[in-house]
Amino acid sequence: MMVFKRIFDVFSMFSYKHILREDEKSEESGPADFERAINNSGYGKFNFLLLLAVLPASFSSIFSSSAMSYVLPSAECDLGLTMFDKGLLNSMTFAGMICTSFFWGFMTDTFGRKKIMFYGYMVTGILSLATCFSHTSWLLILFKFLDGVVISGPYAALMSYLAEVHNETHRSRTYMWLGVFFSLGNISLPCIAWLIIPQKWTINLVSGTVNISSWRVFLAICSLPEFLACIAMFTLPESPRFLLLKGRREEALEVFKKIYAVNTGKDPDTYPIKDLEDEYSVKTSNNNVKDKIRSCWQQIRPLFLSPNIVKLVAIGLIQLGATIGSNSIRLWMPQLFTMMEHFKNDYMKHEKLRSQPRFCYMLGQQSTTNHNSSNSFVNETLNIAHTCIPPELNSKVFINSIVIATTGVVGYTLAGTLITVVGKKKLIATCFVVAAACCASLYWAEDANSILGLCSVFVAMSSIGGACVVNIIVDNFPTCLRTMAVSLTMMVGRIGAVIGNLLFPVLFNLSCLGPFVMIGSASLVSALLVILLPRKHSKKNKAKQVA
Repeated sequence: MMVFKRIFDVFSMFSYKHILREDEKSEESGPADFERAINNSGYGKFNFLLLLAVLPASFSSIFSSSAMSYVLPSAECDLGLTMFDKGLLNSMTFAGMICTSFFWGFMTDTFGRKKIMFYGYMVTGILSLATCFSHTSWLLILFKFLDGVVISGPYAALMSYLAEVHNETHRSRTYMWLGVFFSLGNISLPCIAWLIIPQKWTINLVSGTVNISSWRVFLAICSLPEFLACIAMFTLPESPRFLLLKGRREEALEVFKKIYAVNTGKDPDTYPIKDLEDEYSVKTSNNNVKDKIRSCWQQIRPLFLSPNIVKLVAIGLIQLGATIGSNSIRLWMPQLFTMMEHFKNDYMKHEKLRSQPRFCYMLGQQSTTNHNSSNSFVNETLNIAHTCIPPELNSKVFINSIVIATTGVVGYTLAGTLITVVGKKKLIATCFVVAAACCASLYWAEDANSILGLCSVFVAMSSIGGACVVNIIVDNFPTCLRTMAVSLTMMVGRIGAVIGNLLFPVLFNLSCLGPFVMIGSASLVSALLVILLPRKHSKKNKAKQVA
């Protein structure tokens, strides 16, 4: 009897598997949702080509926001830049991003990801190229503001596009590669500046030789990634998820077939999915702008109610403090290092100092000697003299910037390991406390290597602390509110970058201690605010309050 029972069980098992296969076949033959469709399209050549397209796009975002920091010392004489002008130039890209964050979100959801990326990178490239022809400071400031206005659009579209052409398994891996590309952009920018800015550029014409400012050549080269990104985005298909949300199922199916054909090398007609499910609401398709605004407000309203608003304000202030510190020091470091090298190469030739001067002394803020007061270091670095002489850019300025960028990459790598061991809140608080200590130590630093080390650790710690805030958002906000919470905190972070870069020259002209007090205090306040954040909630159904 036991033998017959075993045979019956085996037969039943095979019969059950046969039934499952039949169910799977019938399920495959029916309309598929997005996740099943993208899974069947595979992962391969298309995704690798997409990463190649993302590389210049990520570089363009970094170059747009950071390239100006390497231009300021060289363009000081050509454009008559004051310290406050330099602060404006460092902050204008972020100011432009702030003004159009929500506008580009609406445009991306209306016209599609590909169009915004293609035309956005094209216009950004044209604006970046136009900056090298600026003959006045206000024109350069205007171009950088418009650059920030436009670059915010394709960047937001790229973030959505990457999520909508990958399945859940490969989505996070793709964003990890995006972080790697951003780090490579931060490292490659000072390398390009090192190759271009110290050189003498001339053009031989019939009438004679024309000298071209090296910073103009540098800005022109920095526009190349944007044009390359524009060409790359033209070759990509529209996001299939966007097409589905617009009710264009046939077009979405054709995109899935193209991805499938590129990944597998097979004929597009062999794609197993023959029909797709609708993922759009007919009820909202004919609404006017007023109804759409009301619908959006009803969706995000819980974010501004009692339990969420306190956490949102706390996290926003943490991000504000993080970007006030990291973006101020990071963008002003090339200028400060140039001033230090100028002090060493020029001023110390006339003055034999018994001991190594402190950081602020080298920046020209504590000079007590009267040697050649009409041509003192303060006048040469902080004010625009009648006979302005551009500083000789030492290679150490660019090497120091490369070291700072590389330290940030190493810091991110270690943070990815430590965040699971130490915990998110402890890691963020520790990063901000260490950053504040480094900022305070800069005031008394004397050796050039110690100044570089303190700056590197500060930028790495404050950047890691700001990046980890996103994980805090995931723990404290429900899925339906996370995207808006991330967008708002990123906007607050950009506001911090603008505030920090505008206040830095103002406080610096008053006293060298001023900007370091501001940045150190912002880091300490961010560390204290981390303590006020609640722990991760275990109740999953608590926050579903969307109308």
